[in-house]
Amino acid sequence: MNEIFGRVAQLLEEGLYSVFDNPDILILNILAFIVLLFFVRFFLWKKINAFLEHRQEIVSKELDHAEQERINAQTLQDRAKQEYTAMKQETDTLRERLIKEAYKEQEKIIEEAKLTAEQRIEQAERDIEYEISQANEQIKTSIKEVAFKAASKIVKREVDESLHQDIFDELLDKQPKMEE
Repeated sequence: MNEIFGRVAQLLEEGLYSVFDNPDILILNILAFIVLLFFVRFFLWKKINAFLEHRQEIVSKELDHAEQERINAQTLQDRAKQEYTAMKQETDTLRERLIKEAYKEQEKIIEEAKLTAEQRIEQAERDIEYEISQANEQIKTSIKEVAFKAASKIVKREVDESLHQDIFDELLDKQPKMEE
């Protein structure tokens, strides 16, 4: 590898010195370069320039298109953010409304349960009062029967229950009432 670089360096050095040793080659190279510049300027420059302008136009259009796409993407992103914010607010509002409705429904169910419980308690109290009155009537009837039997034995004669029923009712009504 070092040999190759050494050989290339030697050839370059000889080539540079040859320009100073032989000035005709230098003048010929300068003249060839000037002819090449004129040839390019008069025959190819317009085509090269047109190609470069066309290429610049294409690149400019692509850059404009890319910028427009970037603006569209930014607009879409902004719209998506706004829609997300609106949906989030709508969701929050809906959630709050549903929570309020749930609390109202809960209160309604509790009130209905209280009302049902009160109705059941009242019904139970009425049932108890009815049972107490039925028991009192049964006790009165039992007392009448016992009193009638006792009176029958004391008097030692037959007493017709239907004839003397009003007397027993009067006696029982005069008796102090039992506490309910």
